[in-house]
Amino acid sequence: MYVETARGQDTLRRLEAPWDAEKKNYLDSDLFKMRYANSALQSIKIVFKREALLWWRDKYARVARFMQDMIMGIIVGTVFWKIDDPQTVMGVIFQSVFFISMGSMLKVAPQIDTRGIFYKEQDANFYPTWAFVLARALAGLPTSVQDSLVYGSFIYWCSGFAPSAANYFVFLFLVLICAFTCGLMFSIFSATVKGRSSAQACMSLSLIVMVLFSGSTVQPDVIPPYYIWIYWSNLFAWIIRAIAINEYQSGLYDEVVYEDGTTKGEAILERFGFSTKGEAFGYEWVWWTVLFCIGLCLVSNLGSVWCLNHIRFATGGSLGSDEEDTDEKEGSSIADSQAVSLEVKGATLTFKDVNYIATASTTNDKLHLLKGISGYFAAGQMTVLMGSSGAGKTTLMDVLSLRKASGEVTGDIQVNGHPREPNSFRRMTGYVEQFDTQSPQLTVRETVEFSAKMRLDESIPMETKLKFVDHVLKIIELDNIANLLVGDDTGGLSFEQKKRLSIAVELASNPSCIFCDEPTSGLGARAASIVMRSLRRIADSGVAVVATIHQPSVAIFNSFDSLLLLKRGGETVFFGDLGNESYNLIEYLESYPATAPIKGGENPATWMLTAIGAGSAGSDDQFDYAHAYSHSILATDCIEKIDTMNANSTEDDKITFTSKYAVSKKTQSVEVYKRLSTIYWRCPGYNRVRLIVSGIVALLFGSVFASQRVPQNEGDMNSRVTSIYITVLFLGVNAMNTALPVFEMERNMFYRHKASLMYDFRAILLAFTLVEILFICLSSLMFTLLWYFTVGFAVSAANHFLYLLFVTLGLGTFTFFGQGFMAMFRDSQTAQGFGSLFIGMSSIFAGILVRPQEIYQYWIWAYWLFPLHYVLEGIMTSQFKDDDTPIVASYGSAFYGDVLKSECPDLVDNPNVLYDDIPAECITGTAEQWVYVSFGGMWVPEHIPYDILYLCGAIIVAKGIAWYGLRSKNYLAK
Repeated sequence: MYVETARGQDTLRRLEAPWDAEKKNYLDSDLFKMRYANSALQSIKIVFKREALLWWRDKYARVARFMQDMIMGIIVGTVFWKIDDPQTVMGVIFQSVFFISMGSMLKVAPQIDTRGIFYKEQDANFYPTWAFVLARALAGLPTSVQDSLVYGSFIYWCSGFAPSAANYFVFLFLVLICAFTCGLMFSIFSATVKGRSSAQACMSLSLIVMVLFSGSTVQPDVIPPYYIWIYWSNLFAWIIRAIAINEYQSGLYDEVVYEDGTTKGEAILERFGFSTKGEAFGYEWVWWTVLFCIGLCLVSNLGSVWCLNHIRFATGGSLGSDEEDTDEKEGSSIADSQAVSLEVKGATLTFKDVNYIATASTTNDKLHLLKGISGYFAAGQMTVLMGSSGAGKTTLMDVLSLRKASGEVTGDIQVNGHPREPNSFRRMTGYVEQFDTQSPQLTVRETVEFSAKMRLDESIPMETKLKFVDHVLKIIELDNIANLLVGDDTGGLSFEQKKRLSIAVELASNPSCIFCDEPTSGLGARAASIVMRSLRRIADSGVAVVATIHQPSVAIFNSFDSLLLLKRGGETVFFGDLGNESYNLIEYLESYPATAPIKGGENPATWMLTAIGAGSAGSDDQFDYAHAYSHSILATDCIEKIDTMNANSTEDDKITFTSKYAVSKKTQSVEVYKRLSTIYWRCPGYNRVRLIVSGIVALLFGSVFASQRVPQNEGDMNSRVTSIYITVLFLGVNAMNTALPVFEMERNMFYRHKASLMYDFRAILLAFTLVEILFICLSSLMFTLLWYFTVGFAVSAANHFLYLLFVTLGLGTFTFFGQGFMAMFRDSQTAQGFGSLFIGMSSIFAGILVRPQEIYQYWIWAYWLFPLHYVLEGIMTSQFKDDDTPIVASYGSAFYGDVLKSECPDLVDNPNVLYDDIPAECITGTAEQWVYVSFGGMWVPEHIPYDILYLCGAIIVAKGIAWYGLRSKNYLAK
């Protein structure tokens, strides 16, 4: 036994020996007692600098947000230009708080995307969690300040608020703390919710609760007692109340209007329920609002800290294992008789004097990245591209594989001695990206099968294609995990398994040449060996394999047949066969006196990079290996061999395809729809959550009106109209925002599929349309069934159908416009920002905040253009048509004047008659009459067919925007 040996006994003696005093004191030092290397203040400072730097460098997002603030500020300011009607003032206050909160939602998606980085830094004891949360919150202040200064200033001065510097700065401060506090509240969801779609749904639900109990939708004195606690704990309610108090207690409204000394401002506040014990709130409530927001910020930060410490969506381990290291694995899920291989037509890619010139990203300078590169990738061989960072190895591979969408490429590139035809070349090649992603909702087999169905020629029987997939899975050693989901960062395949899956997806096209960008990066030795073993099998089948490798081990490096070595600046240092144990490479480089001989056991890859000065800036007297190669026999032999191969080519060697795509447009549409439908059904964070949100919204709003199902006065009618407006608006907001991340992921997948000519953009556009329709209908049905009968609408099949129809068309419009924005813009954060503009315009010109007859003529085009008013007009006119429910008019309203004029004309303008003396029948009209009068006679049942027609047209326009974006944009283009 080991312990009985001399070495074992010596180890025991060392373990039993007392600690050396000096070493013990060293271990007792603060270095080993402190959990974090930096103090709390220093940690906050470091994290704040990083977060602020990330914000500053994201110029695209900063400029987009600034433009949104300015455009929306100008729009709202001019719509509500110099208003004096208190009802409209409350409308602009509500709109402002709503817009600011929508902007705060944009911060959550990036936090979810970078959550994995926090987990790693948390595990490594970089900083305390509370320091990270606090620093991240402080880094969000610049955006909040921008919202306040830009948007707030436009609103304040254009809308005609109190012309006082003190009140102006208080208004800006309230907008600032509203934006900042909303951002911190929503940040809790980035720590508690798994995905972006679920987070958007949770934020939308939170927003609708805050809006419902803000005091604007339902006045504070009308809110049911069992819900009043929500009002007093609601950020929206505090901010709206504080802004109203700041305006109406500013001194501008100190005119006494009642005998008890009540001022005009106090009377207005009491009218909207901003009072306690019969008295309007005083100005001190503004400062109570500030204290409330400070407390809410503290609670939100503590909540985020607790959630980040106790809830974790960490990267899952592999769902399957690869314990077998032999080529033939026992227990394979695919029988040998099932697997069928397809004949590969070998292709040798030759390239001579290839140059690539690109424009610098920050200037207009021209960069010569590749300089006269020549070589060839032979069929059935593995060629490795190597060089230091900046040498141009990935650039060369992108140029040769037609992945470069910009820059100027020159040189002679041929396949089997024939000029490279772009469409045929894309079909005959495969490209494995370094950080490729696959749809997490699909299994390994489904992912590979989709590639085979779309990229193998349609003349090949489907049964043969499926058997070929079995063959691919066996070659890449994925057959034992073929039925497992790919998964995402919170669980699924391991990084190495996803690498092999990406290779399998490309191999399923039966390519003649396959390009792999850094196939072993980030892998351990064993995982890298599995990938290399798979690549060797591919090459042995007759496929030309080309890979870029950064720092390979000796075993990996010697697995390749040929090497193309570049130096920084895009010049060739070596091209040719490596030889046994890299003999040819070593012999060539050692032939130059400037090369230090390789040491015994040294890695040839590391030695050659050191020898040519890779990674160093170089000096004037350094030996120029690129110049030496250009005058060497190797370079001459390379050119001669290229010329010989091209000269000896025949027509039989030419690889061409008669069509751009392997399958017909019908097959593309059917298969893409099947794939997307599967993804949707396996995405509960998107579809199940929006169904739940629809149900909760219906029950929540319905419960407010459950005790009063029949309206009696104008206040009741206003509450119903506002509730219909809010529910439709927020269902649209939720539909748009939750659609963005799902569409973004599949859009990015489409970019990759498009580069491989798997299918046309029309197929993915049609699939997105068809697959959404079902879930839009389900969400609409869920909401309508729970809301319609609870609020007390007429029990009529026709009315119920029309309500369902308009809700469905509204959801469809917002959903498809969300997809259109996502197709047009870079990321979901930007698309959501422009979506907020669309939502804001729709909400302003819906005819509720500003009635149609009161909209200025220079803005009336927006009323006719944006879709929400058509949804609301269709709902209002269909539900209140022929509704003779008695409605008591409020003094001074348009409805009051209309009813009084029609019922008791002799009492109109009679100064001797007070409101309390007017008979009830003289000021009581019907619900149908109230709708007609309140909307200036512009909302009538005769418009219902036109409303339906317009909404269908709006959906077509939204799909047209998506059509253009998918057709012309590619944000992953290199």
